[in-house]
Amino acid sequence: MASILTDPQNSERSAEEVATLCIEALDDARARTHRLAVVGQIQYEAPGPVHTVVLGPFSCRGLLDTEEKFRGLLTGPVGAREIGQDLAYDPASKTGRGRFLLAPAFFKARDAWAFYKGAGPAEVVADALPLLPRDIVPVCSCGLKARPQCRWCGQAAHHPCPLHEPEAQTHRCRQAA
Repeated sequence: MASILTDPQNSERSAEEVATLCIEALDDARARTHRLAVVGQIQYEAPGPVHTVVLGPFSCRGLLDTEEKFRGLLTGPVGAREIGQDLAYDPASKTGRGRFLLAPAFFKARDAWAFYKGAGPAEVVADALPLLPRDIVPVCSCGLKARPQCRWCGQAAHHPCPLHEPEAQTHRCRQAA
């Protein structure tokens, strides 16, 4: 982007043209680095409508250009996974439930097709749909290492696993009232 902004030919371009060149350069950079998305489904109450959401794109280490690299990425720690886990329930009301998965993100359809080398995303999704459960169940948070702290008292707040302890009480700080 610095090379675009310092280009001597900018004196002959309008501000809109320079801005367009900068945006295109930023999109090209993000196309190589921001290649991960969180796809989720949330449901306020059961039975009720299920809403599909996408969070991202998020950056990932290295160049994510093959399905093998994507599968390898999923085995390690990924920051986007922690963000996806926030879809387990509505943090404001402590109700509802949700689920998520990590997916490679693309700016062009051609890149998505090249990523799977012939096994198009539509075929992969069509094969996976019958295997998905019809009901959304809460996500297990037992294995999370990070424990949130109360923003009022600063102590570690108790947040029970919504799957294994659905009736347990969460931290209720007296200072919040």
